[in-house]
Amino acid sequence: MGAPMPLRTDTDGLTSVLAAFATGDETARGEHEELLGRILVDTVASAVASAHEPAERILQNWAAGEGTSGRATVWTTGRTASAATAALLNGTAGHQLDYDDISPSMPIHPSTVLIPALFAVAEQRGLGTGRLLQAYDVGAAVFRAVADLLPQHVHYARGWHTTSTVGRLAAVAALARLVEATPDTARHAFGIVASTAAGSRPNFGSMTKPLHAGLAARDAVIAVDLAEAGFTANPHELESEAGFFDRYGDPELAPLGDPDETLVERLEYWLDAWPTDWGIKRYPACYGTHRSIDAGLALRDRLAGAAIREVRITVHPRGTRALVAFPPASATAAKFSAEYAVSVALLRGAVLLADFTDDAFADPEVTRLMHAVSIAESAEPPVGTPTFSGGYSVVEVVTQDGERHAERVDVTRGDGRNPLSDTELRDKFDDCCATGGLTAEAASALHTALVAASRGGALQHVATALAPEHRTEGRQA
Repeated sequence: MGAPMPLRTDTDGLTSVLAAFATGDETARGEHEELLGRILVDTVASAVASAHEPAERILQNWAAGEGTSGRATVWTTGRTASAATAALLNGTAGHQLDYDDISPSMPIHPSTVLIPALFAVAEQRGLGTGRLLQAYDVGAAVFRAVADLLPQHVHYARGWHTTSTVGRLAAVAALARLVEATPDTARHAFGIVASTAAGSRPNFGSMTKPLHAGLAARDAVIAVDLAEAGFTANPHELESEAGFFDRYGDPELAPLGDPDETLVERLEYWLDAWPTDWGIKRYPACYGTHRSIDAGLALRDRLAGAAIREVRITVHPRGTRALVAFPPASATAAKFSAEYAVSVALLRGAVLLADFTDDAFADPEVTRLMHAVSIAESAEPPVGTPTFSGGYSVVEVVTQDGERHAERVDVTRGDGRNPLSDTELRDKFDDCCATGGLTAEAASALHTALVAASRGGALQHVATALAPEHRTEGRQA
């Protein structure tokens, strides 16, 4: 660990920079309402789809035993709970199938932390959605700016799950803007939530990985509630010796220059630029598999049913970091296996929710092919130009007759630079809702209500569409 950041005074420091940004009046210059509508649609649908997952049932039984009550809607059941419990359940459900949105430049899932926290507090307090877009912009900017300053690649390499660790700071910032907190309240809330930061990458492929997102959302709600009530923390926690940035980052590897000034610059940049670093997942698997899936699907069209002898996947440096060791031990772990995902793409021509069930995972044809897949990292792609931005995947297939085929993908389908069409997003939404057990009529009403909420519409219409009476048994995800 590098030299600690110096302790600051009351008038400056990283905690104060974040608090001033979160509670100020600076807003994005761009118009993000349409994007927020897409975010709400995708985040809630990804959660609804997990309604019948074993982990979801365990969590719901646990929550029922806790006996908490409140006004915040639990998306997978339509029942209500306290804001903190709803944030926990919805954040976990949203990340359960690894189908929620991403950042192409850093390993974060922003909306499954931000939206559950914002919705839960807004419902619990009876707040309108007029400040929802502004609050989301703030949270999205803090997520990326803090990750930049750590820097995130060092943080992630140490085994931390950035969605969880940095996500709770971002959610506190978003909530501070939503509830119009004072800077002093925000500083204490940041200090409180920084003491809860955790989430380990070794848990990827287990039920605990999605729990990280739910815990981050819940802890942010608790931190803001406590700080508003007068609960205190070190108002310099983030920049103190052994504080958040010392514990989870490395100042010697952070961007050059004064940390406060750098954080201000990154916040100002990301407030407008986050839509250029955001994407909707096309496939219900770890984002680290998506370029490879795109390449596999493109190759399948060219193979015309030819038998496959060998598959080689080459990705950018650190491109395997989020993946599990081969072979994956379960259908859940297979979401983090490029070998499995590419085999499914080549054999079935699509990668769907149904491909991560126990029966699909046990398919002997997929098992045979994934054992013929190898994966490696390289700073220079084996196909195409030697340069790339952000990442790449090259999939090479050798058929039984010795023919070689290769496909390279740098920008995945669903990335903001190659976005899903409205039809593709609606198809994903409808599939998620059907999987989670919402009737077609309720799904349509939910879609309308979510888009309206991004423009100031009432959250009550979202809750009504998610009510228990609009649910069926659904499909196995």
